[in-house]
Amino acid sequence: MVSVHVGPTGAEGAAGRLYAAPHGRASILFAVVAGVGVSLLARSGTASLSVARRKLLWRAFVLLPIGLTLQLLDHGASVILQNYAVLFVLAIGVLGLDDRWLLALAGAAAAFGPLGYLWGTIAAPHAFTREAVALTDSLGEILRGLVLSGPYPLITWAAPFLFGIWLGRRDLGSSRVRAGLLLAGGTVAAVAIVTSLVLVAWIGRPVEPVGWDQLIVQSPHSQMPLWLIGATGSAAFVLGGSLVLADAAVRLTWPLVAVGQLALTIYVAHLLALHAWPATLTSERVSGAVVLVSGFTLGAALLATIWRALFRRGPLEVVLGGPWQWEPRRRPSVTARWSRS
Repeated sequence: MVSVHVGPTGAEGAAGRLYAAPHGRASILFAVVAGVGVSLLARSGTASLSVARRKLLWRAFVLLPIGLTLQLLDHGASVILQNYAVLFVLAIGVLGLDDRWLLALAGAAAAFGPLGYLWGTIAAPHAFTREAVALTDSLGEILRGLVLSGPYPLITWAAPFLFGIWLGRRDLGSSRVRAGLLLAGGTVAAVAIVTSLVLVAWIGRPVEPVGWDQLIVQSPHSQMPLWLIGATGSAAFVLGGSLVLADAAVRLTWPLVAVGQLALTIYVAHLLALHAWPATLTSERVSGAVVLVSGFTLGAALLATIWRALFRRGPLEVVLGGPWQWEPRRRPSVTARWSRS
């Protein structure tokens, strides 16, 4: 995420391509992890399904205005928080579904979402511009941007999010599940890239005006199926590898865990910093961007570790947690229904 915001994503050469590798994949990883988090929230021993839904509604209520307001700043990034709000509202409706329905909906979103997005781009290019919506936009523009035409539209991003909810119901502590994430995720990511390259070599690279041949590309944030599926595979691979690494080197990875526990606070802080000091915190050279990303990562890890040593949650995480002080225990029937699926 930070590398995309502070450095070049179109630099030439091996170093440039390697640096740009997270572009279009990091945000999909966030969507998958958000889905996993929703499942963990619903599976919590202190949360019933109804309480989980109220918490998700609260988080949507908090994130929507924060995201729309942050988009007004001059940081050059497309803020994703308002799209999380829409995804959490979606989660309220699907939380009680069994695994088969979740996978079916994720597959439908991956297959038909890109078709709908591309049809909209062809039919109404002035509306499907991938521009992020902000607080000053009209209600209609905000709804259209969040659901259909923005940088992270629900019509396509529901797929990795729903897959994440399904994934969160698996035993992520199992070595077998982690191996499956690494093997299947890596394979899917590689197959998507190779398939796109073969199709482009056979049919030719799509050119303007936008047409149905766009379906063969896997360019970052194209909303096309090969990119969407490949990036979701990459997310599964990274998640599996992170779980293995975290168990193998608990002390070494603890600062990164602390960063994850303060993710919202750090995300907002980095956007505010980019707005305040854009010239200092961005670079058009890969070497300069690597220095900036390394410095940010080390600084965030240090501050997060110190904060977690003193406090249980980050400042914005406290707000996101909501007003709940006591929650009834989950009804056994909900867990039983999932376990039978």
